[in-house]
Amino acid sequence: MTSPQRQTACEPHNLKCLEVWGGSSSADHAASVPGLDISVCSRPVKGSESGGDLYLISSCSSGWISRILLADVSGHGSDVSDLSSKLRMEMHKSLNTVDQTKLARRLNSAFEDISGGTKFATALLMTYFAPSGHLIFVNAGHPPPLLRRAGSLEWIQIDQNTPGVLTNPTNELRIGIKNLPLGVIKSTEYEQLAVKIEQGDLICAYTDAFIEAQLTDGTLLGVQGLSAALSTVNADTSAGISKGILNELTAQGYEHAEDDHTMLILHHNGQHEPSIGISTLANLVKNSLGFGHTDTVVIA
Repeated sequence: MTSPQRQTACEPHNLKCLEVWGGSSSADHAASVPGLDISVCSRPVKGSESGGDLYLISSCSSGWISRILLADVSGHGSDVSDLSSKLRMEMHKSLNTVDQTKLARRLNSAFEDISGGTKFATALLMTYFAPSGHLIFVNAGHPPPLLRRAGSLEWIQIDQNTPGVLTNPTNELRIGIKNLPLGVIKSTEYEQLAVKIEQGDLICAYTDAFIEAQLTDGTLLGVQGLSAALSTVNADTSAGISKGILNELTAQGYEHAEDDHTMLILHHNGQHEPSIGISTLANLVKNSLGFGHTDTVVIA
């Protein structure tokens, strides 16, 4: 389990198998996993060396499964750094697990235990499954990720209504507490959705400080505003996009929120995907990824 060292955009960290990489301090880094180049830009709130935003990236033993966690933890400083180390350990236990709803439940339970019930975190879990080219999401109360298809300048919100998105189908009404931030209620259940990405596609994951930027009249930027602003950023690389968005918001007259700012840009680099039979792949998507079954959970 490693923490990033100072790097330049042309020196990405190539994750080794069974490695968990990341942290909660100021960051301007690049990482690479099979199929994805990932840029990380993190700026803790002014006056703090270590913020409440946490990012972790992992790679499994086969290179099939790469996982990205972006969490916005309540609070700052050493307490969050301690949580970071413990959440790394939980990530490491699930390196080879595709269905991340189980990981989300474990992270939620562990978060409450290791924080003593005094903190919570919104979180976005993303798993890139190289054999099928799907990016799979679990959202625990976090702002929705954004997608820009290759050849387009438009960024669109990824949710259950996004064209092409796979969801957990069910024939029964799902009852219970779902998709809450980590550390709120231990019995929370989590759902996942997936979207197939192609070479040149970009995914943007971010913490809520970006969408809480506001104009002098109090108008908040919001998710749609961030999508529009990203479309105007003139950058040829994913690292340039994450660096340029804050300057773009300032140019548009927005005042930045007094909070930690972290943005991850994922770029599908077209790297060769592992060869796998069609029937095997279908079973993996249906069973291992959690799509194609009914799992109604009743909470008393």
